[in-house]
Amino acid sequence: MASKVPAIIIAAGESKRLGRPKAFVEVAGKTLLQHALEKIMISKCDPIVVVTNQDNLFKATTLSKNATVALNSNPELGRTGSIQVGLKAIINDIGKLPEKIIFIPVDRPGWKSGSIAKLTESKTSSCLSFNGVKGHPVSIVGEDLHSILNAHKDTPLREIVSFYPIDVDESMLHLNIDTETDVQELLQNENFFLEL
Repeated sequence: MASKVPAIIIAAGESKRLGRPKAFVEVAGKTLLQHALEKIMISKCDPIVVVTNQDNLFKATTLSKNATVALNSNPELGRTGSIQVGLKAIINDIGKLPEKIIFIPVDRPGWKSGSIAKLTESKTSSCLSFNGVKGHPVSIVGEDLHSILNAHKDTPLREIVSFYPIDVDESMLHLNIDTETDVQELLQNENFFLEL
């Protein structure tokens, strides 16, 4: 039996443009963090680490059942630093660097749990893609994990890892929650989030 693939959910950004924590935006009766956790648990990833910031630590911990919550003290440096925090939490949990992880930004909610299997089966670092445009979640494999751990916290992920696109039929894949307009689009497509 194949070993389970760990997952890191990033919910550490400051949400300056939105003006409120993206992880706690609600759609279909649940926060984006709860939706991400439910979908990743269905896909049987383990362990699951939620990386958050100091301001959101208590609420993220309360919502993150069956997951470890890790604090990124410097989330303003970018997602690579948050992935590093998540990787270190996984290493503490399993005692070694995993062979592969699934990385999920909480503000990119337009994916279904079934698409995660395509990422966990991939032998290379891969991303979901819809209509030829790459999106999230992504899988990060092998040496790419070492490269992330050794990178500066503010280095953009795309400068560290080249992702192989995996086509999926996920029409909401490119929804990126940055502004109230994005939240309105999210709410207008609430039915998408009723299915996991």
